[in-house]
Amino acid sequence: MPGTVKSCGISFPDGWIWWPIHRGPVKVDELVEEAADGPDAQAVVRRALDVLDALCRDDGFFYCAALWVPDRTTGDVVATARVSLATGPLERDASRDELLEIARGVRSQRGVKLFDRAVVSLEMPAGPAYGCVTVLAETSRGVFGIGRRPSPVQTRAEITVVPPGSSDVLCLSLLTFDSNLIDALGVQAGLIAESIVVGIGPAEDA
Repeated sequence: MPGTVKSCGISFPDGWIWWPIHRGPVKVDELVEEAADGPDAQAVVRRALDVLDALCRDDGFFYCAALWVPDRTTGDVVATARVSLATGPLERDASRDELLEIARGVRSQRGVKLFDRAVVSLEMPAGPAYGCVTVLAETSRGVFGIGRRPSPVQTRAEITVVPPGSSDVLCLSLLTFDSNLIDALGVQAGLIAESIVVGIGPAEDA
């Protein structure tokens, strides 16, 4: 029987701040000082941190979240990152090939306008992986479906790591609304994913 993920280590490049989920409010003062200079810039980071931490607490099993703040003088957040755990059937190892086939089969999604999508097979220190870069815009409807309007275009760079001997997988997802950062976001995702270290233990201890 395969094991499950018991621990996850990760690091982020310079310009990022990150925190374990549920620790954001406790570490917020330390994090905003690490990310930005001066009260105005730190207030920008604080608001973004509060929002992202709340989203992660309400939206699944997330290990950690992060903000990319390359300019300390403004505190502007140009991208976010989240690392989550996805569990699979306990009786067998997760399969990168199966997950990759599913990812490559995604051509559309209800409520989303998909502009571009690329999926590639990867090898990471923590195990086989695959990466997706997607450019999209979510759509919304007004009252009675009238007045549909596009939301801002967003780019997502996602890397899913499949640790050997585990029924669980780790999902790293980066998001930006800056179209100039499409290439840079993919590079950042690769650097972060390469730092992931996973501890696997028996499923019965989960």
